[in-house]
Amino acid sequence: MEAWDIIVIGDGPAALRASAIAAKSGASTLMMSSDSLGVGNDSAIDGIAAPLKESTTKSHRDDTIRAGAYLCDQDIVSLRVSQATRQIDLLERWGVIFRRDADGIPLVRKASGHTLPRLAGAGDSMIRETQQVLEEQCMKHGVVRRGDQIPMELVHTNQQIHGLVALDMTTGTLNALQTKCLIIADGGYEGAWTGTKIGLGLDLAMKAGLAARDLEFVAWAPLSVSGTNVVLPIGLLADGATLHHSNGSPLDAELTADSTALASAISPNSDVVLDARSMGESSVWWAQTFEMVSQRLGIDMKKQTVPIHPRVATTIGGIPTDEHGRAVTGRWSRWFTGLYAAGDSACSGLHGAGLVAGNRLLDAVAGGAVAGEHAANHAKTTAHSGRAALEAALGAVEADLDFDMAGAEEGPVQRTGTIFAKLTEIMQSKMGYSRDASGLQSALESLESLSDSANNVHLDDSSRLFNTNLLEALRLKAGIRLATASVRSAIARTESRGTHQRTDFEESDDEQLHHNLVDSEGNMSTLAIRKGSSGTWVLAPGE
Repeated sequence: MEAWDIIVIGDGPAALRASAIAAKSGASTLMMSSDSLGVGNDSAIDGIAAPLKESTTKSHRDDTIRAGAYLCDQDIVSLRVSQATRQIDLLERWGVIFRRDADGIPLVRKASGHTLPRLAGAGDSMIRETQQVLEEQCMKHGVVRRGDQIPMELVHTNQQIHGLVALDMTTGTLNALQTKCLIIADGGYEGAWTGTKIGLGLDLAMKAGLAARDLEFVAWAPLSVSGTNVVLPIGLLADGATLHHSNGSPLDAELTADSTALASAISPNSDVVLDARSMGESSVWWAQTFEMVSQRLGIDMKKQTVPIHPRVATTIGGIPTDEHGRAVTGRWSRWFTGLYAAGDSACSGLHGAGLVAGNRLLDAVAGGAVAGEHAANHAKTTAHSGRAALEAALGAVEADLDFDMAGAEEGPVQRTGTIFAKLTEIMQSKMGYSRDASGLQSALESLESLSDSANNVHLDDSSRLFNTNLLEALRLKAGIRLATASVRSAIARTESRGTHQRTDFEESDDEQLHHNLVDSEGNMSTLAIRKGSSGTWVLAPGE
């Protein structure tokens, strides 16, 4: 049985950052991804927010809290924005080539949700360069990275981590992996709306008994190309691209509004277009975006406008974490010992009920750093445990997997693609920008029926060796469970706040200024908001 100080699930910026700093601190670190290595990036992330030209972090903090509809954990916000400049400095030292201004420092632009210029980046190469330099840091510090590893079950006793059981698709074998700390950083479950990737880590944590936080909130990508899964970077607007109706009249919306407000302005209209024809010299920083749109859609953005419509970009809710990235269970004072989360898998408290441009990447790298560092320190003072529990879990998972794969060959044929399409239809129509009680209840009933269909999904391949059909079936089942929990959380929040808009409860209710928690059984509870260090509001509702 393999034994590691720290295992990290994921392969994006948060996972890479956590792995590198854990290994640098002396911990033996394994990073594993259910995909092939190197595909854990997200082209929709086009910059990182930091108050580089401000004397204090106050404005950045206040913009973040307002965009989060006052549901942010305000001490976490203060901590994250204070780390922003340092994160940019590290990325630059490691090799990210930021755009620069006349003073020679990274260029910052005024972007969605910010009242001052604060978005730094490298055009459409930002996330690719970030992924590359963080991979290099993992190599430098000796992180062992493995692709095509499917996490199947999180093993614990009384909410203390022992390890996990994972399927190695390169060999077709199930393995029990012992670890002192487990960091979940494999992304959110926006694929339930978009049909794209769904992270398995959050579902594993919920199946282990952890209640997830604020699953009713999602973040919107305003610049999704209509009728496709192409999402254009919002940084295009900061560089001179404009929004218009198809007849040429400008869209009545502040382009510096947060992404939720911008999506709200675009959503009711079916004829909004992005005009990037007059971006001037700035267009060279988005050359790959222009080329991709030309190749995939046949649209020359230098000569033509692009029809757009908002779509879900990422989920905001997830594993509740504290300032160290530790998974919180029930109360702030209780820790699911040894379990951490970072990036889109976590609900760190930075975003609240909505996010601003650049804060998503900031949360990934800063959150990954603190989780990796704390996990490494914790691993130094604890021992491996639970070998017998891991062996028992390995046998149980083996039996369940054999049963599921055998059962999938019987009865009516159910394909993952067909069921996935039904899942996205339910979430887009009932859990979109506008929601109401009847629609949410209908979605809950439809998801319960869909779950039965997913349990009988047909697998074309009965082998465990590089069985991507099995991987998609597991993601589908996880997506349905997470979507169900999301709907239950939305039903419980009887107000409109941030990205959660109820047509039957159109006003915000300050009595509901708390986090919603939902477990895998559908039980609801609440978690208080963490305010400033003094226990009072840093920024009160209405300010």
